Amino acid sequence: SEDKIHLLSFVITGPKDTPYHNGVFEFHAMFPNNYPDDPPKVLLETTGGGSVRFNPNLYNSGKVCLSLLGTWGGDSGGGESWNKFSTFLQVLMSIQSLILVENPYFNEPGWEKSMHTKEGKKKSFDYTDNIRLQTIKWGIIDKINNCENEYKNFIINHFIIKKDEILETISSWIKESKSKKAQMEKAFDELKELLNNLVNKK
Repeated sequence: SEDKIHLLSFVITGPKDTPYHNGVFEFHAMFPNNYPDDPPKVLLETTGGGSVRFNPNLYNSGKVCLSLLGTWGGDSGGGESWNKFSTFLQVLMSIQSLILVENPYFNEPGWEKSMHTKEGKKKSFDYTDNIRLQTIKWGIIDKINNCENEYKNFIINHFIIKKDEILETISSWIKESKSKKAQMEKAFDELKELLNNLVNKK
Protein backbone atom coordinates (compact mmCIF):
# COMPACT_ATOMS: atom_id res chain seq x y z
CA SER A 1 0.00 0.00 0.00
CA GLU A 2 1.38 3.40 -0.98
CA ASP A 3 -0.59 5.06 1.82
CA LYS A 4 0.03 2.56 4.62
CA ILE A 5 3.49 1.04 4.53
CA HIS A 6 2.62 -1.55 7.17
CA LEU A 7 0.22 -3.24 4.71
CA LEU A 8 1.17 -5.29 1.68
CA SER A 9 -0.17 -8.02 -0.57
CA PHE A 10 1.71 -10.84 -2.26
CA VAL A 11 1.05 -13.86 -4.44
CA ILE A 12 2.58 -17.32 -4.38
CA THR A 13 2.20 -19.67 -7.34
CA GLY A 14 1.61 -23.31 -6.50
CA PRO A 15 4.75 -25.46 -6.65
CA LYS A 16 5.21 -28.22 -9.23
CA ASP A 17 3.97 -31.72 -8.34
CA THR A 18 1.47 -30.41 -5.79
CA PRO A 19 -2.33 -30.03 -6.11
CA TYR A 20 -1.65 -26.28 -6.18
CA HIS A 21 0.57 -26.46 -9.27
CA ASN A 22 0.52 -23.16 -11.21
CA GLY A 23 -2.42 -21.79 -9.25
CA VAL A 24 -2.08 -18.18 -8.10
CA PHE A 25 -2.75 -17.67 -4.39
CA GLU A 26 -3.11 -14.13 -3.10
CA PHE A 27 -2.29 -13.13 0.47
CA HIS A 28 -2.43 -9.93 2.52
CA ALA A 29 0.02 -9.06 5.28
CA MET A 30 0.04 -6.49 8.07
CA PHE A 31 3.11 -5.57 10.08
CA PRO A 32 2.17 -4.67 13.68
CA ASN A 33 3.62 -1.62 15.40
CA ASN A 34 6.11 -3.73 17.34
CA TYR A 35 7.37 -5.59 14.26
CA PRO A 36 9.94 -7.19 14.02
CA ASP A 37 9.63 -8.14 17.70
CA ASP A 38 6.26 -9.73 16.84
CA PRO A 39 5.43 -11.59 13.62
CA PRO A 40 3.35 -10.11 10.80
CA LYS A 41 -0.32 -10.99 10.42
CA VAL A 42 -1.10 -12.89 7.21
CA LEU A 43 -4.47 -13.57 5.56
CA LEU A 44 -5.23 -15.71 2.51
CA GLU A 45 -7.46 -13.94 -0.03
CA THR A 46 -7.90 -16.95 -2.35
CA THR A 47 -10.66 -18.88 -0.60
CA GLY A 48 -13.38 -19.11 -3.23
CA GLY A 49 -15.26 -16.35 -1.46
CA GLY A 50 -14.90 -18.15 1.85
CA SER A 51 -16.06 -21.51 0.46
CA VAL A 52 -12.77 -23.41 0.20
CA ARG A 53 -10.28 -24.59 2.80
CA PHE A 54 -7.24 -25.17 0.62
CA ASN A 55 -5.18 -26.88 3.31
CA PRO A 56 -5.43 -27.90 6.98
CA ASN A 57 -3.23 -24.81 7.52
CA LEU A 58 -5.29 -22.52 5.25
CA TYR A 59 -8.80 -21.89 6.52
CA ASN A 60 -11.70 -20.76 4.35
CA SER A 61 -11.82 -17.69 6.62
CA GLY A 62 -8.37 -16.77 5.30
CA LYS A 63 -6.50 -17.73 8.47
CA VAL A 64 -2.96 -18.98 7.82
CA CYS A 65 -1.76 -21.43 10.47
CA LEU A 66 2.02 -21.43 10.85
CA SER A 67 4.28 -21.66 13.89
CA LEU A 68 6.34 -18.78 12.55
CA LEU A 69 3.23 -16.56 12.65
CA GLY A 70 2.21 -17.76 16.09
CA THR A 71 -1.07 -19.10 14.67
CA TRP A 72 -0.31 -22.83 14.80
CA GLY A 73 -0.36 -24.83 18.01
CA GLY A 74 0.32 -28.27 16.56
CA ASP A 75 3.54 -30.19 16.24
CA SER A 76 3.59 -30.29 12.44
CA GLY A 77 3.10 -27.61 9.81
CA GLY A 78 5.34 -25.48 11.82
CA GLY A 79 9.04 -25.28 11.97
CA GLU A 80 10.38 -22.64 14.30
CA SER A 81 8.60 -19.88 16.18
CA TRP A 82 9.11 -16.20 15.48
CA ASN A 83 12.25 -14.75 17.09
CA LYS A 84 14.55 -11.75 16.71
CA PHE A 85 16.32 -13.38 13.77
CA SER A 86 13.11 -14.17 11.84
CA THR A 87 12.29 -12.43 8.56
CA PHE A 88 9.27 -11.95 6.34
CA LEU A 89 11.05 -13.94 3.65
CA GLN A 90 10.94 -16.93 6.01
CA VAL A 91 7.17 -16.54 6.19
CA LEU A 92 6.88 -16.62 2.39
CA MET A 93 9.18 -19.63 2.09
CA SER A 94 7.35 -21.46 4.88
CA ILE A 95 3.97 -21.03 3.18
CA GLN A 96 5.39 -22.32 -0.06
CA SER A 97 7.41 -25.24 1.35
CA LEU A 98 5.43 -26.30 4.46
CA ILE A 99 1.83 -25.60 3.41
CA LEU A 100 1.63 -25.81 -0.40
CA VAL A 101 2.90 -29.38 -0.38
CA GLU A 102 2.42 -32.56 -2.41
CA ASN A 103 0.20 -34.30 0.16
CA PRO A 104 -1.63 -31.56 2.10
CA TYR A 105 -3.95 -34.03 3.85
CA PHE A 106 -1.13 -35.02 6.18
CA ASN A 107 -0.66 -31.44 7.40
CA GLU A 108 -3.53 -32.13 9.79
CA PRO A 109 -2.11 -33.13 13.19
CA GLY A 110 -2.37 -36.87 13.78
CA TRP A 111 -3.26 -37.76 10.22
CA GLU A 112 0.39 -38.19 9.25
CA LYS A 113 0.37 -41.40 11.31
CA SER A 114 -1.72 -43.03 8.57
CA MET A 115 0.62 -41.87 5.79
CA HIS A 116 1.79 -45.38 4.82
CA THR A 117 -1.51 -47.17 5.31
CA LYS A 118 -4.00 -48.08 2.60
CA GLU A 119 -6.72 -46.02 4.29
CA GLY A 120 -4.40 -43.03 4.75
CA LYS A 121 -3.35 -43.08 1.11
CA LYS A 122 -6.97 -43.23 -0.03
CA LYS A 123 -8.05 -40.32 2.19
CA SER A 124 -5.00 -38.33 1.09
CA PHE A 125 -5.81 -38.85 -2.59
CA ASP A 126 -9.47 -37.91 -2.09
CA TYR A 127 -8.34 -34.74 -0.34
CA THR A 128 -5.83 -33.96 -3.10
CA ASP A 129 -8.42 -34.69 -5.79
CA ASN A 130 -10.66 -31.96 -4.38
CA ILE A 131 -7.82 -29.47 -3.86
CA ARG A 132 -6.81 -29.93 -7.50
CA LEU A 133 -10.36 -29.07 -8.58
CA GLN A 134 -10.48 -26.02 -6.31
CA THR A 135 -7.09 -24.85 -7.64
CA ILE A 136 -8.44 -25.02 -11.19
CA LYS A 137 -11.59 -23.11 -10.22
CA TRP A 138 -10.19 -20.50 -7.82
CA GLY A 139 -6.42 -20.46 -8.31
CA ILE A 140 -6.59 -20.32 -12.11
CA ILE A 141 -10.02 -19.65 -13.69
CA ASP A 142 -11.16 -17.11 -11.10
CA LYS A 143 -7.79 -15.37 -11.20
CA ILE A 144 -8.06 -14.97 -14.97
CA ASN A 145 -11.63 -13.71 -14.77
CA ASN A 146 -11.01 -11.33 -11.87
CA CYS A 147 -7.47 -10.00 -12.17
CA GLU A 148 -8.29 -6.31 -12.25
CA ASN A 149 -5.71 -5.46 -9.58
CA GLU A 150 -2.02 -4.70 -9.19
CA TYR A 151 -1.20 -8.26 -10.24
CA LYS A 152 -3.03 -8.14 -13.57
CA ASN A 153 0.05 -8.16 -15.82
CA PHE A 154 1.80 -10.77 -13.71
CA ILE A 155 -1.26 -13.05 -13.66
CA ILE A 156 -1.94 -12.76 -17.39
CA ASN A 157 1.71 -13.36 -18.31
CA HIS A 158 1.99 -16.24 -15.85
CA PHE A 159 -0.92 -18.09 -17.42
CA ILE A 160 0.18 -17.35 -20.98
CA ILE A 161 3.73 -18.59 -20.32
CA LYS A 162 2.51 -21.64 -18.40
CA LYS A 163 -0.42 -22.42 -20.71
CA ASP A 164 0.85 -25.72 -22.15
CA GLU A 165 2.16 -26.90 -18.79
CA ILE A 166 -1.15 -26.08 -17.11
CA LEU A 167 -3.18 -27.92 -19.74
CA GLU A 168 -0.90 -30.95 -19.55
CA THR A 169 -1.05 -31.01 -15.74
CA ILE A 170 -4.84 -30.73 -15.60
CA SER A 171 -5.21 -33.44 -18.24
CA SER A 172 -3.26 -35.78 -15.98
CA TRP A 173 -5.36 -34.72 -12.97
CA ILE A 174 -8.54 -35.57 -14.89
CA LYS A 175 -7.21 -39.02 -15.78
CA GLU A 176 -6.28 -39.70 -12.17
CA SER A 177 -9.44 -38.26 -10.59
CA LYS A 178 -11.80 -40.59 -8.78
CA SER A 179 -14.74 -38.39 -7.76
CA LYS A 180 -14.09 -34.98 -9.35
CA LYS A 181 -13.60 -35.99 -12.98
CA ALA A 182 -16.84 -34.53 -14.37
CA GLN A 183 -16.35 -31.22 -12.54
CA MET A 184 -12.73 -31.03 -13.66
CA GLU A 185 -13.67 -31.71 -17.29
CA LYS A 186 -16.26 -28.91 -17.22
CA ALA A 187 -13.77 -26.49 -15.65
CA PHE A 188 -11.10 -27.64 -18.12
CA ASP A 189 -13.26 -26.73 -21.11
CA GLU A 190 -13.84 -23.26 -19.66
CA LEU A 191 -10.16 -22.84 -18.91
CA LYS A 192 -9.01 -23.80 -22.41
CA GLU A 193 -11.22 -21.08 -23.88
CA LEU A 194 -9.95 -18.52 -21.36
CA LEU A 195 -6.31 -19.37 -22.04
CA ASN A 196 -6.80 -19.21 -25.80
CA ASN A 197 -8.42 -15.78 -25.43
CA LEU A 198 -5.49 -14.57 -23.35
CA VAL A 199 -2.99 -15.72 -25.95
CA ASN A 200 -4.97 -14.21 -28.84
CA LYS A 201 -5.22 -10.84 -27.07
CA LYS A 202 -1.49 -10.69 -26.44
